[in-house]
Amino acid sequence: MCLLTAACGGGGNTIKPPGPPVGHPVLPDIVPAPPTDVHMTHVNGKWLISFSSILVNIADGDFVLRAKRDGGVWHVEQDIQYSTSGAKPVTVPARLVWGGDGHHHWHIARVATSRLVRLDSTGRADPRGGLIDSKAGFCFYDFSRQLENGPPKAVYSRKSCGNSTKDDSIGMGLSRGWGDTYNYGLPGQSIDVTRLPDGMYRLWAKVDEARWFREARTDNNVTWVDLEISTSAGGTRASRVVKVGPLIRPGS
Repeated sequence: MCLLTAACGGGGNTIKPPGPPVGHPVLPDIVPAPPTDVHMTHVNGKWLISFSSILVNIADGDFVLRAKRDGGVWHVEQDIQYSTSGAKPVTVPARLVWGGDGHHHWHIARVATSRLVRLDSTGRADPRGGLIDSKAGFCFYDFSRQLENGPPKAVYSRKSCGNSTKDDSIGMGLSRGWGDTYNYGLPGQSIDVTRLPDGMYRLWAKVDEARWFREARTDNNVTWVDLEISTSAGGTRASRVVKVGPLIRPGS
């Protein structure tokens, strides 16, 4: 199947518009995996909690966004796939940002967010407070096959995210059963904890905090890891993961 217009001989690297919807709608379900590779780093005099983020589509519908720019303003649509063929484009209020921090392509702002919150004496944490990561957004695509129901080969490529600030059309897709990973070494995959006291914390990972997108479920959009931050006598800071939150699977 050819989904990128450049690969099909068209202009630009965006996702082709869908055919007419036939059948019934089949929605995606984007869930976060618990943050991985969580560790302390010391950069430019600051102590940072660094981590990798993973998004997985666990439902039967692909998660597809297409955006066009008109008069300098981006307009974003989500393609709602249908069971037999085609899809129905639905306007969503998602925002685009240019990844000028080394990515050099367009991102959907804040598709996923990470927050670090101190645990109270009962082990509870409020996901609405704390410190938030500085990540601009996600250019999501089929990075790794996570579930058996996914197609054997990647369908959506990072090429559809564009390659220039002058792009006027881009697209992003995450197939059913596939995930996208942002490694801890990429810009924004950290939180500054220089001023935080030692203690127990929860690192929340949340998808679609602004509720921009159509999903099969939204009650599985949050997971977490609990970690302990400590400081040695010599002033070196460290972090240790003590508990890992749920990785939501289909039907759970």
